[in-house]
Amino acid sequence: MIKVAMIGAGSVVFSKNLTGDILSYPEFKDATLSYMDIDKDRLNVGAALCQKAAKALGATPKIEATMDRRKALAGADFVINMVQIGGMDSTLVDFEIPRKYGLNFTIADTTGPGGLFRALRTYPMLKGLCADMMDICPNAMLLNYSNPMSMNMQTITRTSSIRAVGLCHSVQGTLDQLLGYIGEKSPEVEFICAGINHMAFYTTLKKAGIDLYPRIFAAMANPTVYNTNAVRFEMMKVLGYFVTESSEHNAEYSPYFIPRGKAVIQKYGVPLDEYLQRCDGIIDEFARMKELCTGDAPIKVERSHEYGSSIIHSMATGQPRVVYGNMPNNGAVSNLPASAIVEVPTLVDRAGCQLTRVGELPPQLVAYMMPHVQQHELFIRAAMLGRRDHVYQAAMFDPLTAATLTLDKIVEMCDELIAAHGNLLPKFDAKTIVPTSGKKFGVADVKALHASWDTAQKKLSEDYIKEWSVVGPFAGKTEAKDLLEMKTPVEQGLAASADGAMDLRATYQADGKTVQWQKASTDKRGHISLAAKLGAMNWCVAYGYAEIESARAQEAVLSCGSDDGIKIWLNGKVVHTHEVGRGYAPNSDVLTVVLKEGTNRVLVKIDNYTAGWGFGMAISAGKLNE
Repeated sequence: MIKVAMIGAGSVVFSKNLTGDILSYPEFKDATLSYMDIDKDRLNVGAALCQKAAKALGATPKIEATMDRRKALAGADFVINMVQIGGMDSTLVDFEIPRKYGLNFTIADTTGPGGLFRALRTYPMLKGLCADMMDICPNAMLLNYSNPMSMNMQTITRTSSIRAVGLCHSVQGTLDQLLGYIGEKSPEVEFICAGINHMAFYTTLKKAGIDLYPRIFAAMANPTVYNTNAVRFEMMKVLGYFVTESSEHNAEYSPYFIPRGKAVIQKYGVPLDEYLQRCDGIIDEFARMKELCTGDAPIKVERSHEYGSSIIHSMATGQPRVVYGNMPNNGAVSNLPASAIVEVPTLVDRAGCQLTRVGELPPQLVAYMMPHVQQHELFIRAAMLGRRDHVYQAAMFDPLTAATLTLDKIVEMCDELIAAHGNLLPKFDAKTIVPTSGKKFGVADVKALHASWDTAQKKLSEDYIKEWSVVGPFAGKTEAKDLLEMKTPVEQGLAASADGAMDLRATYQADGKTVQWQKASTDKRGHISLAAKLGAMNWCVAYGYAEIESARAQEAVLSCGSDDGIKIWLNGKVVHTHEVGRGYAPNSDVLTVVLKEGTNRVLVKIDNYTAGWGFGMAISAGKLNE
């Protein structure tokens, strides 16, 4: 029976999902699963959740939990890496120091200074993990889920002989979303996707031999569809192909959006600081998972669309599959460097993972990728050789950074980031003729950064409505453009109301279940997590309802954020609709509304494509009750 070691299992939701995927195969019901993390509290919660997942599936695995990595690796056939070195502390450093220099990010986990320094602080751990594997379980297969994918895979493949593949869900996740725009299903479509992680493109999309791209371009002409993925559709206009990773990611991979100013950022719905917002949500989610693992309530286990378990199954049983993996190119894409880490169709069987050959990519797609490919190469040389100048150069050739900062400021920013991360990074002590900025910086004051961030978030959400009633979820079709227009029994009740008042005692039928209104309070960001309150469901809608008092009739400013699209009724009339695929950030949408004297009733409809979902809203007009 196989043994799977999960390194970084304190990523409790992810480790639980992977556990459920593995145990859903009958062959692995009695597998050994070893969870390892350096945070004892998170490790115990992760292991307890996985025990619950096993029970829900009727599986009887041997489950181990340890803080000793070598113990976890002993006898392992497969090793899954999901580590994020530094957590929220280091992520704040990656955002806040560049911000001082005028450089802003959305996610900062793939490329640019954020991705670069995340890779640099991951390098010592990942190199050590590979060394332990070569010593303890040299024949095991390493499945890497940690970002930045390409740079982490450079670490694995350049510093060890371990068999490894990098895995992401952007290819399969984006495919479902893209085909949803034209009403098609992925199992019925022939496709080829190729490039580098988060910047791979669907070069072939066919059904019954007919090219689907003309229909996608036609769908893009619908503003409702366009707004769900404005950055990616804008790139498709000029490149001719659709890219895998989300609009919020791709907004920071080029110079065409964030450096062009506030008007462009707003036009394309670019959510600055989204990953920091997610990190706040992850902290809240852990508290909920900790409570869940200690109670008697069962947990729901559904197969995710991650490739990890299917790779394990193919290698263990010999059943061949094609997945999308990240490995050294070696000619798979003929016009990318052999040493580049590419993401292409990958055959999996007992022999492991082998990239298929896709040939040449269109030159405009290679041009989009190449600055990042060169950053990956400069990163691994900086880490392996201790070359500080390669750190500068990796940042220098990042398109977003180059469009924002002068060369001297890039060097200075890198010097400050190197000092701020301290002992987490490799030593940059090799001789170089490239001078430093000459300025002295210290290790980051993480407590001060947290305090500053928390203060800013509190200020952003101080006017947000704190208490809501919510109901749902109501399942829809896998077509994002239709979700906000989907009628439900809730809206039938709204239509019967003269002033938008909702009967909070009402119950509704949703997919064979009875649902009812529940009280919900926001977190410190003014955010209601519908995943936490109503559960995880893809392609669905839910509602929030609140009442506010106004001492007089007056104009007011309504500010809101949503994950994903949002529709708002005020006193029974629609005042705002924004169909968009995005993460939650306060004040993403701002508009003027008119309040009446007395009680004003707000109904919010939120749709969800995939993953987490939620909303928050403020209505402010000075002090409403003055």
